[in-house]
Amino acid sequence: MKRLLALLLIPACTGGDRANTGECPQGEICSPKTPKGLHFIGVDLVDTLGLVGPSATAVGGTQNVALQYDRGDGILIALDLPYQALTMDSKGVTVAATSGSVVSVVGQASGTDYLRITDTDGRTLFDRKLMDAGTLDTIQLVPSTFEHTPTDAELAWAPGTFDIGIALFGQVGTTPHERLVDDTMTLDLAGATQTHWDTLHLANAQPGTSTLMVTAGDKPPAPIDIVVTGTADSVMADQAPTGVVSNQTTDVCFVALTGSRVIVGLPWTFTVDGAPGTAALAADCVAVKTTKTTGTVTITAAAGGKNAMLTLPVSTMARTVTRTARELPTTAGERAEM
Repeated sequence: MKRLLALLLIPACTGGDRANTGECPQGEICSPKTPKGLHFIGVDLVDTLGLVGPSATAVGGTQNVALQYDRGDGILIALDLPYQALTMDSKGVTVAATSGSVVSVVGQASGTDYLRITDTDGRTLFDRKLMDAGTLDTIQLVPSTFEHTPTDAELAWAPGTFDIGIALFGQVGTTPHERLVDDTMTLDLAGATQTHWDTLHLANAQPGTSTLMVTAGDKPPAPIDIVVTGTADSVMADQAPTGVVSNQTTDVCFVALTGSRVIVGLPWTFTVDGAPGTAALAADCVAVKTTKTTGTVTITAAAGGKNAMLTLPVSTMARTVTRTARELPTTAGERAEM
């Protein structure tokens, strides 16, 4: 899996339990005021696009969940009906507060529980959504731009002005390494500004190593090295295809390394059979297309003062490359996906 795919592959549906099925969940009495259920909009992540359902909340952390509904005209609006927000168990999340159509939840314990949105009687269901909470155990740096980086790779950044994403992971019930949210996370790095709950902005960063302190969930502040360098030790192809197909475009991606870290934000140049290459969506990928029907194509990639050459065979037979992307939670209750 590549982080670039995580940026692009976002679930389209945003419904809750009623919305997924179009029916009232068994054992519930449902309100006619929300005939198509509710949508549960989670906090957005630095490396995703579009609306997503709530990721798991870090134990000891918080997450604001926005509620929306379709009154029957196909248009989603913020929930404007009086409601109560309730949970049922000691695991998952608890409700800390509500403000308008936004419910603030706190990670209570590793596990899962229903967040139930009811009429003011506390019984008649508008919709419900399973909400996870997880114990924070890993903090990773992630790019905030369209750039190809291997999953879980340690990162460095090229000098200049850029944003750094901070991703939290932990165990949810028995499932390890799930993405977590704590929208009260604090990021402390000299000369940098926290612009979003999981995003840090650096202006005119110079080569060197500095220490970011991350405070999230119920954990003490954790130090994270921020490495800035414009010089690569090596350049190499990453998850390269086995070949190219005549008259079809194939993206070929590369990484520039400093030690074991992948450098984000370097300028790249490419040649394909000696001619300038055309960049793909990701800055460190080149779009390769040839009219050859046999032979090979030679690709050269350069960044950070280093270069690499890759030679791929050409064929006339189409191939299918399947990559798995991280699945993000939907924002649906049980009626909205119909």
